Amino acid sequence: PDDDSAVRRALESLAAEGYAEAELDQIGDMDGIPDDEPHISAFQGALEGEVSIVTFDVPI
Repeated sequence: PDDDSAVRRALESLAAEGYAEAELDQIGDMDGIPDDEPHISAFQGALEGEVSIVTFDVPI
């Protein structure tokens, strides 16, 4: 999908998982397969047409 559609799908998926708000730091194309989990699983899911989101616990 285009960037706007990808952002909308990501936010809808997060809302469905119970997130009240989200901050998307970066969106774009990846150069190759990532080296580490959970990025590898997210990459594979995206190739299969799933919405793939990697979250990090950051203190507020």
